[in-house]
Amino acid sequence: MAAQQSTSPEWAERIQRLLRELKVTQAGLAERLGISPATVSRWTQGKREPTAEMYVALGNLARRPAGVYFWERAGVDISGHPDASFRQMLSSMRVSLQDFKLVSSRKVSRQLSGKAGAVAIPLLNVTAYGDRVAPKQNVHLSEAQVEDVLLAPLAWCPHPENMISMHVSGDSMYPTIPSGSIIFVDTAATDRKNLARKLTVVAHRDLGFKIARFLRLAGADLLVSANPETMPIDISSASRWKIFGEVLWWVSKDAEPGH
Repeated sequence: MAAQQSTSPEWAERIQRLLRELKVTQAGLAERLGISPATVSRWTQGKREPTAEMYVALGNLARRPAGVYFWERAGVDISGHPDASFRQMLSSMRVSLQDFKLVSSRKVSRQLSGKAGAVAIPLLNVTAYGDRVAPKQNVHLSEAQVEDVLLAPLAWCPHPENMISMHVSGDSMYPTIPSGSIIFVDTAATDRKNLARKLTVVAHRDLGFKIARFLRLAGADLLVSANPETMPIDISSASRWKIFGEVLWWVSKDAEPGH
């Protein structure tokens, strides 16, 4: 039987890429970080992951968005970094509907044009998974791209500049949120104390995004799915599970008969 080909973790590949971008050897990177070349060697081979302190140092050496990736691995909240390319990309815009082409009757268009403002919310090529075991996130947050821009009433957005939308896949939130839906997330709502019993998106640095209802118990923080066949997930570890934001609303297609 042929041996399975081992795959390096993403963080190891990122460090290898950083070496190439900096045009330094493993010994050269070790010297800049004040560590041994053997430690860098273990990183690049995927045998030992850098500490949070070393991730921060790697992020400081790297260019954006690679630097943002390393900072996130360290557990750093990048929302306050004005130069973080991801946060710049996510910034929603307060706009007038007359700036957009409205596909509707001319009468309705005349009624809407120039009236109350709306929020243009970016739809990212990122998926929040409702599966029992989330697949590996194939698009990292710092590298997300905008697929489309969706309009929402300004009154629906407590923090217009922090709104994003993303896809949902999996059946753990069915029938509340079917697979294939698009959810709208307020990324400014990240305080666990204020999210009890609210639909929430959380981010795991290896497993990507998960959507469920956030529940606080005396000794644990849990994600509870709408589907009773899906077991709750303990997300008490704030270093592993980061609150990404509160789900304010969602849109989904009508299911086909027989599905």
